[in-house]
Amino acid sequence: MRQKRSKEGQERHQYRGIPLPYLKEMRQSRGLSQKELSKLAGVSSGTVYRVETGLRGAYAGTVKKLATALGVPPEALVHRNRT
Repeated sequence: MRQKRSKEGQERHQYRGIPLPYLKEMRQSRGLSQKELSKLAGVSSGTVYRVETGLRGAYAGTVKKLATALGVPPEALVHRNRT
């Protein structure tokens, strides 16, 4: 029999993360593939794909890793003109 999730567990499960609307643009402007960026950032290529396509947002730690790999401040992945 399946256990019901607590309200806290449901809220955590529903967290969609931080949308990164400029991730794909910045990755492409640096001539990187999703796989190359994922290796540089230390995240899975599936994570890069899901965040770029908007299937899910990124956790704060992931945002920092991606920004560091691209050489930009984390805010630049969220807001335009912050490179």
